[in-house]
Amino acid sequence: MISTIILFLLGFILITKGADIFIESTISVAKKTNIPEIVLGATIVSLATTFPELTVSLFASIEGHTTMSLGNAIGSIICNTGLALGLVAMIKPFKVSKSSFNSKAILLLLSVTVLIALGFDRSINRVDSMVLIILLGIYMINNYKSIPKSNTKTSRKSKLNSSYSSKEWVKTTMYFILGISMMVIGSRFLVNNGIKIAQFIGVPQSVISLTVIALGTSLPELVSCLTAIRKNHNAISVGNILGANILNIVSVIAFSAFINDIPILKQTSMIDFPFMILLLLILIIPTFIKQKIFRWQGIAMLATYICYITTLYFTYI
Repeated sequence: MISTIILFLLGFILITKGADIFIESTISVAKKTNIPEIVLGATIVSLATTFPELTVSLFASIEGHTTMSLGNAIGSIICNTGLALGLVAMIKPFKVSKSSFNSKAILLLLSVTVLIALGFDRSINRVDSMVLIILLGIYMINNYKSIPKSNTKTSRKSKLNSSYSSKEWVKTTMYFILGISMMVIGSRFLVNNGIKIAQFIGVPQSVISLTVIALGTSLPELVSCLTAIRKNHNAISVGNILGANILNIVSVIAFSAFINDIPILKQTSMIDFPFMILLLLILIIPTFIKQKIFRWQGIAMLATYICYITTLYFTYI
């Protein structure tokens, strides 16, 4: 048990320090390219932090555990929004970019609507997955169009300093990869050993799978968001969550369903989907109107997340 506790603490240290390196390298990319932070958050950061969900769901689908693939993705959306962004908004409310936030929010709502519509027949099959992959293409095109075009002076300057820039890019890329690797490895240590500790204490297996594992795959998003907010880069946080939520649908679920059909369980349609929709509406509607994420939204999202976990607990115990 001592070694388990040590590995659990090591996982926490790796995630925390990895997030620090990861966010610093992302900020460096933003400064070098003039790409808005919310765009970087919705692309590079969200792609990297969604990697644990993607790998877990893909392997689950390959092994025939397709309900885990869907549960992992939907659970991550709920955790990302209710816990990660809920904590961020509660700690430090902030304004958002109208154009960037609105476009990502609309794409997220569109993705959720399409997913639920495709699931009316109680299954997400290979044809459905192709529809979701088309949405992935639209999402990537939208992100590309959000990147401001460099002016001529910037282009000339970058040519003059190409050797210096190349060295800096290599260094930044290495730090970026190091940061995300530390977060992924740290989250695995935290989840695996957290489960052992919970079992030793006597927490039921069903509760462990719905809390520790679901939280574990979302730890990169959670820690990177809290680190970004601590460094006053709020746009990275909201961009990361919006992007990760979209990617959970149009890549994680889409690719998993392409391998094997995913059944929609009664619990998913009666509990998971309603809580997911409620959380997204709490986030999107007020922010869409006022272009700001308020503290009361954070409290409401966090309370909804706690209510979701409580509902699952009483459903399965």
